[in-house]
Amino acid sequence: MSPVLEAARLPTRCPTCKGAVVQRMPGRAHGGPIWFYCFFCKYSWKCRPGDARANPDGELTGDVFVVATRKRKHPLGLVVLHAIPEDALKKHLERRTAQGELEGGKLQREIDDLAATLEQVRAEEDRLWKTQKQDEGDLRKANAWSVAYNHTKKITQQLEDLRKRRQHLTSGDHFLRDLPSAISSATTNADGTFTLAIPRDGRYGIVARASRERGDEKQTYFWFVWVGLDGALAKRLVLNNDNIVGAGSPDSALQ
Repeated sequence: MSPVLEAARLPTRCPTCKGAVVQRMPGRAHGGPIWFYCFFCKYSWKCRPGDARANPDGELTGDVFVVATRKRKHPLGLVVLHAIPEDALKKHLERRTAQGELEGGKLQREIDDLAATLEQVRAEEDRLWKTQKQDEGDLRKANAWSVAYNHTKKITQQLEDLRKRRQHLTSGDHFLRDLPSAISSATTNADGTFTLAIPRDGRYGIVARASRERGDEKQTYFWFVWVGLDGALAKRLVLNNDNIVGAGSPDSALQ
């Protein structure tokens, strides 16, 4: 167990609202309890040094890695993990899902209209191509096909951009935007390990984003994983391919 947990336990959070701005109140008799006051919810409580209940925080430790080709384990360093209370994260995910569905509906209508236009433009380009092939020496016909070709290319790119925007609305990046405030955060070391302080009661969403260069390709990974200490002082959590967004893990907050 870490020295933090082995040390005399004094509150760092309010046991009622989990606020982190607490004040030790004067007036403790020798060997008696210590009184504390929470500036968030105005709650007062007492505890004795060494009482495990005095500090509602515990430790979440673990690793962040991915398993790639040949079943090689690749630790992910400098990954920032955020612990967000369950209620706040659920509301956030529901809000971002609703926004994504609304924006996605609008984009899909644009995609359908542009796809219909593209079909017409391609038909005209094909007609002009056949016409100029019959008389390749006619510069006017060649120019007409060239204009149609560039028009088709432009619309094709616009359609691809719209589809990428539509796909982004279901990506991890979409749900990372405007995240609620975390109660604590931690960064993995070079070996991909981390230690994160979270309250020992309640459930929290551990949110993380990582990237890894693989040749000329940049791979990005997202985690939205539910975890709770269930009253214990410490627990271990591994973020890897099994609970990455899209892997279908039952612990994932974002399926």
